[in-house]
Amino acid sequence: MISIVMTARDAGATLVEAVQSCLRQTFRDFELLLIDNASTDGTRELMAGIADPRVRVFACAGSHVEAHQLGIAESRGDLIARMDADDVSHPERLARQVELMARDRSLSACVCGVRVRSRGRPVGAGFLAYVDWLNGLLAPEDIARERFVESPVVHPAAMVRRDVLGAVGGYQEVEWAEDYDLWLRLLEAGHRVGKVPEILFDWYDSDTRLTRTHGRYSQEKFLRAKAHYLARMPAVQAGGIEICGAGPIGKRIGRLLIGEGARVSAFYEVNPRRIGETIAGVPVLDQAELDRSCGPVVLAAVGLPGARDLVRGLLSGIGFTEGEDFFCVA
Repeated sequence: MISIVMTARDAGATLVEAVQSCLRQTFRDFELLLIDNASTDGTRELMAGIADPRVRVFACAGSHVEAHQLGIAESRGDLIARMDADDVSHPERLARQVELMARDRSLSACVCGVRVRSRGRPVGAGFLAYVDWLNGLLAPEDIARERFVESPVVHPAAMVRRDVLGAVGGYQEVEWAEDYDLWLRLLEAGHRVGKVPEILFDWYDSDTRLTRTHGRYSQEKFLRAKAHYLARMPAVQAGGIEICGAGPIGKRIGRLLIGEGARVSAFYEVNPRRIGETIAGVPVLDQAELDRSCGPVVLAAVGLPGARDLVRGLLSGIGFTEGEDFFCVA
């Protein structure tokens, strides 16, 4: 029923623990595909030495995305479960996710609650706050609504229906994070992502994580991804965009949206020193001038603690619906 796809590059120190956490699952109807992505530390030999009939081993000399693509192409399950070679799945992870997907056929994918752990370095406050935010996104509507704040899905803890993965084009070579790109395409197409609310996955942080060492996972690249998919929305193409917030986040996302061909007609601010300025030729107006009847999609692009909730309250109070005609972005 399930194909677990685990790609690895130079993961000799953590691979065995990650693999064992998969083989100890209480749900037994799965295969585990291990894809060595040009390792030089003996990872390939460790994979080859695992004596379990559920394990199949492959080698990929190409990119990280090509390793994912190979794993999907060689898999045989109706459900594709992701796993990284430095994380740990709790024994009930697959069972709980399968139960959720069977119970709610409207779900195209699902995740579970995660616990952040450390390999060497202390876990930073920002990462801990991100995990708290992730674990608080419980309903499919929450996950879809928040997708432009940060990636709302922990990729190695995800499970996706094979036919859905194929329908949205699978993993693609893009300039930003390939997993975030996949979730944005899946949500753009109207697919629903559910969550098992239990903590069933240990997500490890370390200096060698790809998200810390590769430029495609930088904050700037994530903003580019957000601008790209916002600009593709039919409502944005029809009515353009207005942005609440003329600070650093608003300016950056505004310029990126203009670069994507979106029509940005106004920035709104509460800071009187910014009102009357222009950003890339677009006027900065008093936030009191916001009008629900104008038509553009509105972005809440603010970073100060508590400011996002204030803008949410303002927009909801004048008739905007979050996830439809206004979105938060960070």
